[in-house]
Amino acid sequence: MYHLRTLGKLDLRAPDGSPADAVLAQPRRAALLAFLVLARPRGPVRRDVLLALFWPDGGDARGRAALRNALSYLRRALPGVLEARAGDAVEAGPAALRCDVWEMDDALARGDDAGALALYGGELLAGFHAGGAPAWESWLEGE
Repeated sequence: MYHLRTLGKLDLRAPDGSPADAVLAQPRRAALLAFLVLARPRGPVRRDVLLALFWPDGGDARGRAALRNALSYLRRALPGVLEARAGDAVEAGPAALRCDVWEMDDALARGDDAGALALYGGELLAGFHAGGAPAWESWLEGE
């Protein structure tokens, strides 16, 4: 199972515990993954929403191609993490991925404040920026 840390410095680990740095090397692709994992309510996100957040100035055809390429890369690099959904949507599924925010939410829902506090690694995506995606930056600031 992959493990994504978003509280504090962004970090992604492969099932064997090794860093999956290549996935995070391209900021917009890393931001796309983080959004799919963190967007609320949790669940499928329509591609048009992703286009508006990440490729607002790319033109429809160019933006769709960039999104298709980014999703294709993430699917190859992280088998089982992204799932296509009906209605032209994509979802980051918990079957192949753990995320510190999900774990913290679960701990809080159980009333385990100490467990939730232990998971807190710092500000959400501290110091991370996805250049050229101002709508995503605004979303992150709001989170």
